[in-house]
Amino acid sequence: MKITNYEDLIMKRAMDIFAEEGLRFFGIDKEVKEIGPTELVVLESKNMFMDYTFLMEDDTYIHFEFQTTNKGVVDLRRFRAYEALLSHQTGKDVVTYVIYSGDIANPKDRLVTGISEYRVKAISMASKDGDEVFKTLIDKIQLGKNLTTHDIIELTFTPIMSGKQSKVDKILQAIRLVKNIDRKYRYDVEAILYAFANKFLNGVDLERVKEELRVTEIGRSLIEEGKKEKAIEIAKELLDILSVEMIAKKTGLTVEEVEALKNK
Repeated sequence: MKITNYEDLIMKRAMDIFAEEGLRFFGIDKEVKEIGPTELVVLESKNMFMDYTFLMEDDTYIHFEFQTTNKGVVDLRRFRAYEALLSHQTGKDVVTYVIYSGDIANPKDRLVTGISEYRVKAISMASKDGDEVFKTLIDKIQLGKNLTTHDIIELTFTPIMSGKQSKVDKILQAIRLVKNIDRKYRYDVEAILYAFANKFLNGVDLERVKEELRVTEIGRSLIEEGKKEKAIEIAKELLDILSVEMIAKKTGLTVEEVEALKNK
């Protein structure tokens, strides 16, 4: 079974939603011209996938990588390869930003090989205080003020910021606060927070988050998704025993879905 890469899910979805506001959150004030490519094809027919790129108004690329681990030189060599290939294939300058989540502080941002030096802009989310973000947002909500897009971005990333609260408590508090924002972002932020929970939590803590989400739109979607996955597992067990039509009737799947499972 393929393991879900929740790091990519969280960060890429956040950038999809917030685009330019997300860039400003990381200290980039330039305007986005268009979303850039993330797949690089080299001569040996090997595809290399970057996390995110943006073509900026000054015709340069901003390249983003999101990390929950710190492999030092190994990562920097990979980022350098991405940057060099993107620059070579597009003929444009590239600046790489590496966003480190979790408790990674002071990550390595420079690689020296021979006479050349490569640098990235390393940003540690651990340097931001999640407790302070919560306090600020709660004060704004109690005063009846609307939360800005920047506020919503900060709320979304509180689980990977520093602070005295545990990760599960930060995720739970973020879920409760997100109920006070407009529906334009609410579903997406809840989805990202759930992805954080799956990445960082397990056992009782993960169940607490699921229970908190149960009455939300994302919670209902997750319940339906769980039912569908269970039906698929049952159908697989019955493929050599019952007809496609009978399996569909017993599991609630469509005949086409069962046929697809059988062919696969």
